[in-house]
Amino acid sequence: MIIRPLPAFNGDAILVSFQHHDKTVNILIDGGVPRTYQRALKPLLKELQEAGQPIDLLVVTHIDDDHIGGIKALYEDTALDRSLIKRVWFNSGKLLSRHFRTPEDKSREVEVIPDDTTEMSVRQGLTLEAELEKQSGWVQQVILAGYAEAFYGAEIKVLSPREPMLKKLNKRWETEEAKQTQMSGGDHDDFQYTIAELLARDFQEDTAVPNGSAIAFLITLNGLHYLFLADAHPSQIEASLRALGYSEEHRLCAEFVKVSHHASKFNTSPGLLDIIRSPHFFVSTDGGAHGLPNKEPLARIIAANPGVTLHFNYEEIAGKIFSPEDYGSHTFTLKHSMGIDYLFEG
Repeated sequence: MIIRPLPAFNGDAILVSFQHHDKTVNILIDGGVPRTYQRALKPLLKELQEAGQPIDLLVVTHIDDDHIGGIKALYEDTALDRSLIKRVWFNSGKLLSRHFRTPEDKSREVEVIPDDTTEMSVRQGLTLEAELEKQSGWVQQVILAGYAEAFYGAEIKVLSPREPMLKKLNKRWETEEAKQTQMSGGDHDDFQYTIAELLARDFQEDTAVPNGSAIAFLITLNGLHYLFLADAHPSQIEASLRALGYSEEHRLCAEFVKVSHHASKFNTSPGLLDIIRSPHFFVSTDGGAHGLPNKEPLARIIAANPGVTLHFNYEEIAGKIFSPEDYGSHTFTLKHSMGIDYLFEG
């Protein structure tokens, strides 16, 4: 499997690729902030198109702008051949209303403004949902924890969201702006502390409803496991993994873990780390918003996975976090990207 995290600024945009017979299978997870599209996502899509490779599955994990922004920009690009995208997972406001049998609210739809927009088309209120409905590939069902699918020789098991959290989102639709009044990461205010000092802190979980609604999943290919956690709440991931039979005695041994919520201290719990092990954890952020990453979850990851490699898609932030004392007391390695994307093969 090849995992290519794009330089998505403070967001997520990840391409997962693997071979199935003579076909290259591509899964795109989110699109980062809007400017990610021109900077990285559009060149990637052009590369795939020239190679004759589609996006076999696009996963829009949730409604926050640092995940959906680049996808909106993609659907605003009228020059893009939309047939490149074959299937889409996206728990839109409209799908939630149908699932929970509540009235549809047009204000919850995601507005798109195509790059050939006229004043009339702006007034007509074009939406991402409407653009997706033009494609037969948008899966018209809510994607929930417990859903599993065989996918070109791999298996995808959805770990989040669980239905009660989606019900909360349906009752109280929140955007990124509203979420900022709740928990954020801080202002890198824990870089000054050692790993040992941070391990002594109590854990407090994220309460932001949009993060709790994020689609997170486990991909299994050729007996190897890869964990993509979006911005999900750790208690939901832990509950789903335990339901699959994982525990402190039978840990999930993953080749790769995409750390939840850009390594916020509220999204990686000791309980979750007790039941997973991996030599590779990846953090997606340039450190440019919400005070992320935090050092505290990285300290927990290092302590639970001796010898771990922490991967970052921005060199600047990776070099600021750890002190000589940290390197002296624990064994870990940092790796970071140097170009348009970062290749992880495993």
